[in-house]
Order: sequence, then C-alpha cells, then structure tokens
Amino acid sequence: MCFDPSLISLLPPLPPGVWNDAHISRDPKTGGTRFSFVSKENLLGITDTWHPTRIDHLMLEEKEKLRSNVYEVTCPVLESNKTIIAKFARFEWEIAQLQAETTAYKWIEGQQIGPEFLGHLTEEGRVIGFLISKIENCRHAEFEDLSLCEEVLLRLHRLGIRQGDTNKQNFLVHDGKTTLIDFDCASRVEESEKLEVKFRGLGEKLLATSGRGRIIESDSTHIARITYK
Repeated sequence: MCFDPSLISLLPPLPPGVWNDAHISRDPKTGGTRFSFVSKENLLGITDTWHPTRIDHLMLEEKEKLRSNVYEVTCPVLESNKTIIAKFARFEWEIAQLQAETTAYKWIEGQQIGPEFLGHLTEEGRVIGFLISKIENCRHAEFEDLSLCEEVLLRLHRLGIRQGDTNKQNFLVHDGKTTLIDFDCASRVEESEKLEVKFRGLGEKLLATSGRGRIIESDSTHIARITYK
C-alpha cells in the first residue's frame, strides 16, 4: 500500500496491448522499475447482481475520499447528479467482502433499514462494488439515541438478519430516525437467541468511547463526516 501519486510517478511507461494484470520489478541495468510481463486475466467480480442498474466506474466524478475504497461521487445518470457513495473492491481479496455486503442490501431492500442501494459498480463489465445514497445532515449515534437504534435494529432482526458490527459509528441519526450502514459482516441467523444477545448489548456499544469504526471525525464545519467502512 502506498500513496497513489508516489506510486504512479515510479511506474515506467505502460506497455502497449490489451492487458489487465502486470508484474513490476526492478530493472538490473538502470536500477529503475520495469514491467516484467503483462497478461489478460479473467478477474474475479461480484456475482450476486440483483439490482437492474449497472454503472461503469468511468462515469463517476470523484468528490471526496472517505476511505481507501469508499468515495463521495456524482454520476450524471443517477440521483440528478447528486452526491452519492461509491464502495468498491481494489484487490481480489476484497471481492468476497463486497459480495457479502451486496447480498445484504438485497435482503433489506425497501425495508427502511440502510441507505438506498442505487446500483452495481462495474469495470469492463465485471461488478466490483456498488453505489448507495448519501445520508445527509446526520451524526453518529449516542446513548440518548438508543430507542431509535433499537427500532432500526429490531426491523433488521425481524428479517432474521444479524448486522454483525453494531458499533455506534454504524448508526446514522437523521430526521428523527436512524439508518444502519456497513453490512459486510451481515448474515442470516435462525436462532433468535443470538439476535437477542446482540440487541441487549446495544446500549453498551453506544456508550463506548474507543472510537472503534470511526475513520473520519466530526468537526465544527460539518454536522457529521460520515464513516462508511
């Protein structure tokens, strides 16, 4: 992992041809970098493509980086070009995580539990992530929001779904209600006792001061800088 501009400046000129996988090594003659070989591979993609909308990543305009794989973006064919959230896999090992979260959004579609799922994000046809609506004018939950958090979590549990990471940063409070985010750990659960245990522990999570899950802090110029993991 490194700072993108630094990496790009170290790369040699790109080889010609059609390829999507490359091996870069040090050139023993010059001491610089070189492309040892390139190839065209069938890269892994998300397969649970349940939503009818697909958007190529090249159609997005980046607005702000929230995490290394989460960005605020705009898209001319979605949401009247409003700011939305793009979450995508950068590496092959991240596909499984994004696959799980994509499926979780299918489970909660239309249930007023999470942000609106706007479509699948693609790269040369394969699905690498998704787009969701941005929750405006919100803040992370505190203990005084316990009843609102319990309400949305109860709706999730009634569907037989465990969120898997109920830290306070995953509850966004806005407009007199709470929206859940980050479903990459979500799973179907048949035993209601397990869900009851998670429900009883919610108050303790909202009292936590560790900052677990927090990536972007609140400041005086924003109602909330939302953390999307």
